Amino acid sequence: MRRIPTVLRKAVRRIPTVLVVLLALAGGAYVINELLLSDEEERVAPNPLRVSVMAAGTFESAHPFAPYYVVPRTRFRDPSRLSRVARNKITTQPESALSKGAMPGSPQIVRLAVRSTTDDPVTVDGVRFRVVSHARPLRGWFTALSGCMATPVRRAQADLDARRPRVRYVSTNGVVSRGLALEVSRRAPQAIELRAATKRRRVAWTAELSVKDGAGNTFSVPVDDGGKPFRFTSASASRGYEPVYGATGITSFKRSKSLARGGSSC
Repeated sequence: MRRIPTVLRKAVRRIPTVLVVLLALAGGAYVINELLLSDEEERVAPNPLRVSVMAAGTFESAHPFAPYYVVPRTRFRDPSRLSRVARNKITTQPESALSKGAMPGSPQIVRLAVRSTTDDPVTVDGVRFRVVSHARPLRGWFTALSGCMATPVRRAQADLDARRPRVRYVSTNGVVSRGLALEVSRRAPQAIELRAATKRRRVAWTAELSVKDGAGNTFSVPVDDGGKPFRFTSASASRGYEPVYGATGITSFKRSKSLARGGSSC
């Protein structure tokens, strides 16, 4: 009978030791996963609030003239350069200016639809605005028509020119306060409008909603424009125009002094 080579005999002898080491490592990994990682996962509660940013044109803001959109002069020098169809559309559907490279003017109106993702109601008790960047205002032109017939909604508004923007909350009947307590349920979703203002800049910004569930747990829910910041501009470097109507619709535009002063009021 042939003897097993010495090298092979040593390798066979080491097998039990190797198995012990592997089992010890596997056991340690299991303990770490069960006692630490899985415990960490259990602490992460699901987001109790679903937030949807309503598309421009799907709602009517109660603001006197916003939302409106500033068209850069580099694209069209003034509204007379638009086609007849585009001239009529820009007054009835202001958001159509977005296809012309336009940017929302100040104040920017962002309407949110919020709904609880649990069976229990939750409370939105605050909004925080975060300025991502700012630059010189866009040079362009805009049209803005009065619109005071919309049903008011709860809103949060802030001046983003401030170093630390202070948020003011306005109820549906116009009462201004520093606090918010908007109760939201799965069956009764709510709307809240964010109004961001600037007098002299072009601003990129995001927001965060502070949410509290029935157990007192707090959550921070980010709000942005599809993963990007919202962007808007002051109209300080732009010209305001109002339409001149004829038998076939809008025939031309004229400079508007009321828009240059900030628009009409309800």
